[in-house]
Amino acid sequence: MVRLLGTGIRLAAVSLVAIITVSCAAIRPEHCPYANWNATGELHASKGFQSRLPSLIDTCLQVGVLPDAEAYLAGYQRGLLGFCTIENGWVWGKSRDVNPNICPPALSSGFDRGFEARSTLEQLESEEANLKSERDELEFRISEGDNINYETIRRLRAVNRELDQLDTERRRTRIGFAAWLKAHGLEAPEELFSY
Repeated sequence: MVRLLGTGIRLAAVSLVAIITVSCAAIRPEHCPYANWNATGELHASKGFQSRLPSLIDTCLQVGVLPDAEAYLAGYQRGLLGFCTIENGWVWGKSRDVNPNICPPALSSGFDRGFEARSTLEQLESEEANLKSERDELEFRISEGDNINYETIRRLRAVNRELDQLDTERRRTRIGFAAWLKAHGLEAPEELFSY
């Protein structure tokens, strides 16, 4: 009974270490003997990381363990299949400025197109917010009669032109992405038209 309990605790500890290894982007040397290399590769790809096999080898060799490169790369390739999608490119473009460029050529066009459309729309939204804030400040200063000069009026006109250009660019980006999706037999996400 004690021996079974000890074995159960050891198995639980090994399982916990494997879970920790898979859930972390980096690996500690002491986790190397218990790592699930296939799952680690898949996780790294699904998080948008470049292959981390070289750094894993460096880390694990510290404790005399050579990672299973074949298993890691097989998992990494499977992770890329899940990561390199149009939908994921769209989601990735919302909160990130840089495309990770990990998708192989056969999978990259959809991810890249989704990423580019969303990233552009996010950037335009940010620029628009800044310009609207400046416009509101200029209009307030004019309405208050506060330090009005030709330069203030000229800047207000320029801001309004820039806002019109941003709106044109937004429409062009939305329509272009929606047309590209339709040409591939897909529907545009509802969020596309909320920009």
